[in-house]
Amino acid sequence: MKPLVPVFIVVALAFPLFAGADVVFQNSFESPSVKIRTPKAAGGDISKADPAHPEEKPFWLSFGDQPNIGATGGSIIAGVTNEVARTGNQSLFIEASKLSAPYIGASFSTRPLPIAGGKYYKISLWGRNDAKKPLIRAAAQLFLKMQIDFFTDEGKTETGDTQYLLQPLPGGKGYASTFVPTSWQPVGLHFGAPPKAKFMVLSFRCDSSAEKGAITGCIYFDDLTLETDLPNAADALLEQLKKEAEADYPEDKPAPTGDDSKEKDNSMDSSNETEDPPSSDDTNVNTLPRPIPKPQAAPSPAGKVFSFPAKP
Repeated sequence: MKPLVPVFIVVALAFPLFAGADVVFQNSFESPSVKIRTPKAAGGDISKADPAHPEEKPFWLSFGDQPNIGATGGSIIAGVTNEVARTGNQSLFIEASKLSAPYIGASFSTRPLPIAGGKYYKISLWGRNDAKKPLIRAAAQLFLKMQIDFFTDEGKTETGDTQYLLQPLPGGKGYASTFVPTSWQPVGLHFGAPPKAKFMVLSFRCDSSAEKGAITGCIYFDDLTLETDLPNAADALLEQLKKEAEADYPEDKPAPTGDDSKEKDNSMDSSNETEDPPSSDDTNVNTLPRPIPKPQAAPSPAGKVFSFPAKP
């Protein structure tokens, strides 16, 4: 296992740069099909083949929860529900009940998914806090952890650095909640695939923190989406820098007029010193537009996290 590269939460102002990207895949937790909220133990196991299509490989390779930690540890249950969904008919639910044991949670991970090495991607997962039994920010809270591992083959030989995201649920302390009961909000990662990567595995864990306290509440997730063929972020940044330079140094800058010109003329007349006219080599570089170096176009090994706070 490659060492984890920690990535901290930043504001996701980069979203507009990737408008019009192509969707590689989207999983909306539509399998297995359920009629009510169904925990894993009761048939809501997303890692099992769909009985209606047994020939298809499950998108999710593993899925786990801990419904009975003990008399004092509480529980965390995961499964599929048709109560709420962003798209389609179903979503994944994770519900904690008096969860006080540290580092206990639910987990789900994909089978190896094909990607193209050296390309830019954006992975996003949409979440929504429950209206009747919401997760709250307290001394102890749940954290969503996402990990991306890259492989040269189907899950055997790793390549590049592991990407890692850590998102407090429903949001960071001292900040507006990322996940609210009134709307779906995305959290995810912009990243560049290692040049030799041919597959990726996405792993998620929803764990309790080490702080003392009991966690109770439910949250929903839907629409895990991977997008690619994104416009190069470096080119977008270069275009922005060019516009700023043009605004600072317009080509047709008007000559000074009025009192400013008189003051400059008087200042020149009062000077007893004479200067030779500047040669072409003496041009003041401060009057020229700033040089704009082109950022590197190669994907950065460290991803950028995005999340959106609740709208006021």
